[in-house]
Amino acid sequence: MPFNESYMEYKELKKIQKPNKRIYAIIMATVIPGILLGGYAGMKVAQFLEVCELFTPDTVENDD
Repeated sequence: MPFNESYMEYKELKKIQKPNKRIYAIIMATVIPGILLGGYAGMKVAQFLEVCELFTPDTVENDD
């Protein structure tokens, strides 16, 4: 049975969902800014903690 416009009047064929062609663009538009904003927020929090001397990263030196 070919799927052309003349067969679209059947109820069974109306229920078939058409794939969203923009789904990858939507996912990329959500994920990439989320990663960038998360990295920026993490960097700012780390700077704040270091300035307030709440957390200072240890310098690891291997003299062995």
